[in-house]
Amino acid sequence: MAEIEPIADTVTSYFYALLFLRHPGLRDLFPAAMDTQRDRLFKALLTAATHADDPVTLTTYLTHLGRGHRKYGTLPEHYPAVGEALIGALSRHAPGTWGPRTEAAWVGAYTTISQIMIDAATEDELRAPAWWQAEVVSHVMRTKDIAIVTVRPDGPYPFLAGQYTAMETPWWPRVWRHYSFASAPRSDGLLSFHVKAVPAGWVS
Repeated sequence: MAEIEPIADTVTSYFYALLFLRHPGLRDLFPAAMDTQRDRLFKALLTAATHADDPVTLTTYLTHLGRGHRKYGTLPEHYPAVGEALIGALSRHAPGTWGPRTEAAWVGAYTTISQIMIDAATEDELRAPAWWQAEVVSHVMRTKDIAIVTVRPDGPYPFLAGQYTAMETPWWPRVWRHYSFASAPRSDGLLSFHVKAVPAGWVS
């Protein structure tokens, strides 16, 4: 990772170009603007590499990641394509350290990473849907740039006070934003969020 880190943007751009060239159908799983997505990919790889010798921390992190990827429509059969593009990008941009042993190590690491994520998603599928549909029922401006948005989900949405959730709007498909709940669980099942407008923000 030391050789890759200074050129992370180049590597991730090449990775996505390779992925979409070989598997164009996967492009629909990603947002139109890929700048933030590139940063997330490298952060995930760096985190996984950092905790490679700490299986408990690594498994916890990847389990959360695998569950979260359900909302993107990620399926088990997508992981080999991602791994193939990842190895292709790393081998091209890390010539100083790349060789058969390095490739074997990365293939082994990615196989482990992807299997943990697949298993986590499969287990989570038994407990909850990949996402909930919800209807906006109230929008109240509290200040000039902060609103309280209340929605009615299509089914019970369990959460605890202090937690947050990821939301997508129909205006910007595949762009997910994290929002904190504005209140504890309510008996009517409605969910409220504080939403702040930010300059040039697609959603908030």
